[in-house]
Amino acid sequence: WLGQTVAKDDLTKHDKWLCMMTPRLKLLQDLLTDDGVIFVSADDHEQHHLRNLMDEVFGTDNFVTNIIWQKKYTQSNDAKYFSDTHDFIVVYAKKLESFTIHPLVRTEEQNARYENPDKDPRGLWATGPLHAKSGVDSGYSYKFKNGVVWQPPVGTYPRYSKATLEKAEFEKRIWFGQKGDAVPRMKKYLSEMKDGVTPKTLWLYGEVGSNDDAKRTLKELFNDNPFESPKPVSLIERMIHLSCDKDSIILDSFAGSGTTAHAVLDLNKEDGGKRKFIL
Repeated sequence: WLGQTVAKDDLTKHDKWLCMMTPRLKLLQDLLTDDGVIFVSADDHEQHHLRNLMDEVFGTDNFVTNIIWQKKYTQSNDAKYFSDTHDFIVVYAKKLESFTIHPLVRTEEQNARYENPDKDPRGLWATGPLHAKSGVDSGYSYKFKNGVVWQPPVGTYPRYSKATLEKAEFEKRIWFGQKGDAVPRMKKYLSEMKDGVTPKTLWLYGEVGSNDDAKRTLKELFNDNPFESPKPVSLIERMIHLSCDKDSIILDSFAGSGTTAHAVLDLNKEDGGKRKFIL
């Protein structure tokens, strides 16, 4: 984790920033295990320069993603052009083919979408459309045994092959609504869902915290907060959960307020892990 947020106004300062960052990134790349990953935060001023530098040090093939983190939830009406409410978190793997990501834990809200109004013995289920935004359509249509002829809506494509729909109909996985006259949809059972949820690239403050959350945490420790833009513990916990095992070593090159250590200790307490940190 490289929690470095910077904004430079001229080329000379930018050159100094590059001279500072380049050897550190090369060292960090060397220190990473083959299945390791690095998260680097940056604002709009340096994000594009950072990507170029990361491509050079880590290789374009090892780019994982670019996350947008909502660091603020208030609007700055005194901003000259736009109210700045986000930072970027650039993610690169040491070797992408060796890196695996851990899914997020399913929330109660996500599980609440699954119901069982027809008392299906296979348990709770939700439905999904039979069409998709992309694909191939060559006059596709499918006639169900109840006489309903289904075609993908204009501008969409069939999500399933006719053989898949035939199998689903035989297994009674096609739902036509409580009255049997709704547009057909495919049943998806909660028991068949993977244990976790694939993370998105947009991290809202309600999920991972904001700068204000971090400042409130620091106020519990210091009379006067000495850090301009601290990171919330929940943000670092999200990164560790996604990318680390319970016995991983997490290195933070810009320790700042010690949020990474806080996050590691909290996670170890929560799940009995033996993670270690170096700040």
